[in-house]
Amino acid sequence: MIGRFTILALALGLTAGAGRAAAQPPTLELTLDDAVRRAVDHNPDLAIVRLSTDVESARVGEARTAYTPMFSTVMGRSSNTVPPSNFLLGTVGVDTRDWFSSTGIRQRVPWGNGTWSVSWDASRTTSNSLLNSFDPSVASGFRVAYSQPLVKDRAIDAARTQYVIARRNEASSELRFRETVVQTVSAVKQAYWTLKALRANVAVQQRSLELAQQLETENAVRVRVGQSAPIDLVQVQTEVAQRRENLISARAAAQDGEDRLRRLIMDPGDTAFWQLSLEPIDEPSGRQPVPDVDAVVAAALSGRYDVARAQNDVRNAETNVAFRSNQRLPDVRLETSYAGAGLGGSQLVRTGAFPGIVTGTINSGFGSVLGQTFGTDYPTWSLGVTVSYPIGRSFDEVSRVQAEVERRQAVQRVASLQLDVATAIRQAARQVRSTAERGDAARAGATLAQERLDSEQRRYEVGLSTSFLVTQAQRDLLQAQVNLLQATLDYQSSLVNFDALQLAPASTAGQTIVVSGSDVQMLPPANPQGLFRTAAAGIQP
Repeated sequence: MIGRFTILALALGLTAGAGRAAAQPPTLELTLDDAVRRAVDHNPDLAIVRLSTDVESARVGEARTAYTPMFSTVMGRSSNTVPPSNFLLGTVGVDTRDWFSSTGIRQRVPWGNGTWSVSWDASRTTSNSLLNSFDPSVASGFRVAYSQPLVKDRAIDAARTQYVIARRNEASSELRFRETVVQTVSAVKQAYWTLKALRANVAVQQRSLELAQQLETENAVRVRVGQSAPIDLVQVQTEVAQRRENLISARAAAQDGEDRLRRLIMDPGDTAFWQLSLEPIDEPSGRQPVPDVDAVVAAALSGRYDVARAQNDVRNAETNVAFRSNQRLPDVRLETSYAGAGLGGSQLVRTGAFPGIVTGTINSGFGSVLGQTFGTDYPTWSLGVTVSYPIGRSFDEVSRVQAEVERRQAVQRVASLQLDVATAIRQAARQVRSTAERGDAARAGATLAQERLDSEQRRYEVGLSTSFLVTQAQRDLLQAQVNLLQATLDYQSSLVNFDALQLAPASTAGQTIVVSGSDVQMLPPANPQGLFRTAAAGIQP
């Protein structure tokens, strides 16, 4: 195809000099697929987003810890000496010493959002109090309690809200990664075809310089034999200088384009990659038919990654509304508990009047204490309902209003984004068509410019034209060839852009790749203790 970069260069008969080739660095022949693969494997921007998805996965794990059982234990020794403030205690201070331990587990359950707890404690106490029946005494007790919300927090609570939103944010981060992959692949393709065009432009500028130098040589001969005025040679020499400057700029632009492609595909740990010369060897595709734009737009409105992320934001907002609405309900909870206790050790046997004289002891082991604890000797149980509800407008009511506004905003953002998607894809489709037509026109212009130069060169050789007209024809051919290169590059770029826009938005220069999620708050489960009567003021149970 005439519009292809390499075929255009070959048609111009361009080859690099053998002396320059020997001095060039090692060359890496690079296909487009290989460039894309290298970018996906090594591009650090993709690695940043991939790590961000790992962060969101960790946040899901953080939210799930709200349902992790929590174990706690306490072990210690204490000593307490109090003055004899009661005549029953005698005149000596009471010294009490304890060895004690307490162990428990509590957990928030994911179904119904209730909380259960199991605890067990044991102690060994010695005391010189005259009122004690055991010295030392061994005590043990256990408690099982459960708290179940019946209205507020039953369908959804703070822990479930965090977990659901964290899961959606994890899905959104994966979508953002895929979106970044599409954008990176698009950037690699754009850089690949740009480098291909810049290299072809160097060849075009080199060929143009050679034509000007050839004309300069012919003019010098004519000036020497008196067939041309010296001013003609000066004019051609000026043109040679200008085209040499253009060639220098073209080579610098090609080196810049090579570094842009290198930046996208290189392994940051491979510094030797900077010394390689990248040689894109794939050829641009021919003209392709544009698919049904309306069908493409319809698919992108629901399937594009940024739209899917925005829809996840809507679902998160709906979850917040559901949570805030639930928090306005009365807090009604079913509280239940059961506890057992046991006591043993060395029981003092007393005789005589109070406080009596210790005449012996009756020993009971810890096994007997455990039997009492887990038996029915000293049971304690409770069952009841607690109700609390704010009087007047509560914080949760105001928060629900705010959450509803944020939900409506998220819905409108999706609608606005879908309009942007449709506009961008339709514009990209028009760009594909217009650049294809430009390519046809530029190809015809390059062909005609070549024919004009050939005709002008033949007329010049027989004395029917001037060096000025030949120079002008060379300029026109150069511009036509540059236009053809630009049109071919624009067409390839428009194809790449059209394909990418079906999955992801176009990336902007200087865009910072960040995936931000919600912070997870630590929510330890409550410790239900059961429900017991509180003594009224001035009345002791």
